[in-house]
Amino acid sequence: MMEWRKERNLVFCIVIILLLKIEPSRSIEYYDLSYSYFDEIAQAYCASKFQGWVFAIRRHCSTAPTCNEMCDNAAPEILESISHQRKKVSCFDAFGIKKDHPRLKANPTYAQPDSGKVGLITYSYGSGGCSWKANHCGPNYCCCKAYVYNNDA
Repeated sequence: MMEWRKERNLVFCIVIILLLKIEPSRSIEYYDLSYSYFDEIAQAYCASKFQGWVFAIRRHCSTAPTCNEMCDNAAPEILESISHQRKKVSCFDAFGIKKDHPRLKANPTYAQPDSGKVGLITYSYGSGGCSWKANHCGPNYCCCKAYVYNNDA
């Protein structure tokens, strides 16, 4: 009986220590596994378009360079993130997600309460989005790929 209490107290102390380490002021930004489901949507879109290392890079619609430039600028970080398993980085597609889309009701069961209604609104720019005019609204995500040789591009 005494051993069980010691173990319980030890576990309780460890939990308290861990909770004290969490800084509430940055809990969402720092501790969350994903920052935005828009990022996840864009990553899934980009990954569906190319086989290999793929990265969805956020693009600010009115103050960003072209996606070609954004992928070039992100190349060092991209190549470092994959331990330089590839040699080059380039844009291959661009994607837009309308952030002020209609909100559908939650569907925690098998029922679909907003069946037939429009939800997310997205636009695929294709490879032409890579050269979309700089500092001009259009794609808000660039699809970058890492590859070895030019014929892999």
